[in-house]
Amino acid sequence: MAESRGTPGSRQTIMRSAADLFAELGYRNASLRAIAADAGCDPALIGHYFSSKEALYDAVVAETVRPAEVFREAVGRRDPDAAEWLLRHAVTDWGDPVQRRRILGVLRSALDLPAARERLSQSLVPEGVAGADEVRLALISSLLVGVMTSRHMGLLPPELTKDGDDAELVRALAPAVAAFLAAGPAGGARPDPGE
Repeated sequence: MAESRGTPGSRQTIMRSAADLFAELGYRNASLRAIAADAGCDPALIGHYFSSKEALYDAVVAETVRPAEVFREAVGRRDPDAAEWLLRHAVTDWGDPVQRRRILGVLRSALDLPAARERLSQSLVPEGVAGADEVRLALISSLLVGVMTSRHMGLLPPELTKDGDDAELVRALAPAVAAFLAAGPAGGARPDPGE
């Protein structure tokens, strides 16, 4: 029998089912009824926690795509290891098959639906970041999405895709990410505040 009342874990169970079905079917084809069936609850319980399918998708994106604060800290760091630090945080989820599938599901939904694409874009750039920093973060995000998708499709050299060992991939990407982090408004180096 489907659960009609919420329990302490109901919201997370619904979000897990939604993330899995968005990954498997895409946003358009993942119905609230199917999500409820997968979560073992009454469809009305989804409405108790989320005002709409869009609100449920927003919650899944916020939990699945989590680089915003990491990016904010990386932009603010002034040490030469900032790029590697950012990359280690960004690629951690790739090693987890469930999280990787969910990230790819969010990307698939973003291809499927302009509103989903907008929500994904907003989640990648922290609130309050604008101008040159926003451009930098958009470029880093694009690089990471491309690399993750290429890795999933088997397009990267084997030495960069060893399961459980992202060190080579981080080292290979670090110079490009460091260049984005250091770029100034016109593409030049950011001024050193100590100068």
